[in-house]
Amino acid sequence: MKNFKNDLLTRIRKAVKLRQAKNILDNRNHMYLVFGESDEIPGLFIKYFDGEILIEFYMDFWKQYQDFITQNTVKIINEVLKKDISASNIWIQYRSNALSLATCKDPNATFRRVDISEYGVNYKVLIGKHYDCGIYTDMAAIRYKLRHEISKSESLLNLYSYTGAFSLYALKLGVKSVTSVDLSEAYLDWLDENIALNDDIDKERHTRLNIATNEALSSFANKNTTFNFIISDPPSSSSDGNKRSNALADYAQTLPKMDKVLSEHGSMLLFLNTHKCTHEKFKNKIKSIIQKNNLNLKLQTTYFLNEDCPSKKGFPEGSYLKGLLLKRNDKSK
Repeated sequence: MKNFKNDLLTRIRKAVKLRQAKNILDNRNHMYLVFGESDEIPGLFIKYFDGEILIEFYMDFWKQYQDFITQNTVKIINEVLKKDISASNIWIQYRSNALSLATCKDPNATFRRVDISEYGVNYKVLIGKHYDCGIYTDMAAIRYKLRHEISKSESLLNLYSYTGAFSLYALKLGVKSVTSVDLSEAYLDWLDENIALNDDIDKERHTRLNIATNEALSSFANKNTTFNFIISDPPSSSSDGNKRSNALADYAQTLPKMDKVLSEHGSMLLFLNTHKCTHEKFKNKIKSIIQKNNLNLKLQTTYFLNEDCPSKKGFPEGSYLKGLLLKRNDKSK
């Protein structure tokens, strides 16, 4: 048992040191300190949100070591990152239960708001109030990699926008017109609050649409509205109250519609967020849709989890997030 605990602490410390060495906090103040199997600690994920620590357990096995992990995570973070956090900054969430909320080691804290920053953009995060906190930290490094592609666009459409991380980043990069589409009015309200946190972002350049993606795309097509850049990041499985959808299968319907509202020299970024489908299967599925519908699109670049969310060779389940950048072929439609 003693050897197991020592080995566990060694792996947590190694993971935190790896992030510290990459200087990730120089550009954003939220990141993964531990990323499960990729750091050789199955089912354990630790996130840092500007001094607040969210420890996520995906395996009930870790319950017997919860206090040990909590106490030593505080020590390791303070030692390696030169911080001054305490147990009152620690949040615990068991992600094996889809209804489980994060709870704080401080009994007086039911939830906590943290305003974080990422590449010059500010966002509101709520820990302990919802199942998810309001931003997908695993996509932060991918957003940064896309900065040149996004900044070249004059108009951007963000489908399934959630709280608008991509929308705000596009506005920050100077995109003249950004449209966010989401079925949740609460998420769009959250997006508006995020915009208000950024004095240098002109809210007049942003349009929000509380509508289903298919409905929005049909409306844009009917009005001959086009976009230079389209981002599609659907939930892997969701329901609109009437039927349950599957992201991979739904691309057969949504991709041709996105093609109709993509400008002549435009690009679109498609994401799939599930460990049940390999990157190769996702790529082949998109290629088959393009071929079947004779779409004038070509695969340009692929995106994977990276930086604070590394992939592990031989463990495809950990590479759940996949991105494909498509561009118009040189020939005009």
